[in-house]
Amino acid sequence: MDKIVKKIKQKWLSIIAVVLLLIAIGSSVNYYLKEIATITGNPIVDFKTTFFEMLLFQHSFLFFFPPLSIMLLIIDNWHNKFKNGTIKNYLTRMSYNQFKKRLLLSIAKTALIYPAILFSFLLISFILTNIGNGGENINYVSDYCNSWNYQNFSLYLLKTTILLYIQGILISLYSLFFLNKIKNKVLIILFTYITWLVSLLFIQLVPSIFLDVYFNYKINSDYLNFYMIQLYNDSKTNFVLYLLSITLFTSIIYIINYFYIYKSKEKVILTNEKEMV
Repeated sequence: MDKIVKKIKQKWLSIIAVVLLLIAIGSSVNYYLKEIATITGNPIVDFKTTFFEMLLFQHSFLFFFPPLSIMLLIIDNWHNKFKNGTIKNYLTRMSYNQFKKRLLLSIAKTALIYPAILFSFLLISFILTNIGNGGENINYVSDYCNSWNYQNFSLYLLKTTILLYIQGILISLYSLFFLNKIKNKVLIILFTYITWLVSLLFIQLVPSIFLDVYFNYKINSDYLNFYMIQLYNDSKTNFVLYLLSITLFTSIIYIINYFYIYKSKEKVILTNEKEMV
């Protein structure tokens, strides 16, 4: 019992992260079943239709909780390795390059949460419809989704998985900004989440203004609205341009972390030996 309590105390952020993910997914499914499916009167017999409906009519928790869960998992996994100069002892067992590789590998693993959410909705759709694939609702789907996504479902999943995975990496990278600067976990979470919220405005406004002013390229106001899974249903979305946009921004955040914040082993050690906030 003592071991369980100790483990909970050590991994309380990870536990909260899992709970938030379950709430985000569960609330969206519950909202669909109790509100949307009843209103539309659309029978739950086709898994693709059910899948797209659940993505379209999401609960707001699905917007706010998954990014927070990713941040919590990264912080929980690495915070103790940085605080109070522990990083110095940690680096006696491996080279600094190995340390950075492990840090980035953990980010790559944690980022899988976003595409995992997508496939959790697919699994739930299978269960609700008993893997029904009648195709009788394709006209209904095309009203809000685009029949191409329905007819090329496997390709749609591949494209969406790629976008969501890159998105997950981007969110994971925000946590690294503060991990080796701040000791208090709550402050790290707060600053990371604020950074994410600010980035939403930056990502949406800057490219939009740039494309409009310099190329006179008019785009839908929701086009650069990152972090929303339902966006990838939109037939107006230019996949290549969207992919380039999010990849470029993610690369910039990666470069700042890898080649500036975590570039020097000595600087990281000295920073964490000081009395941090």
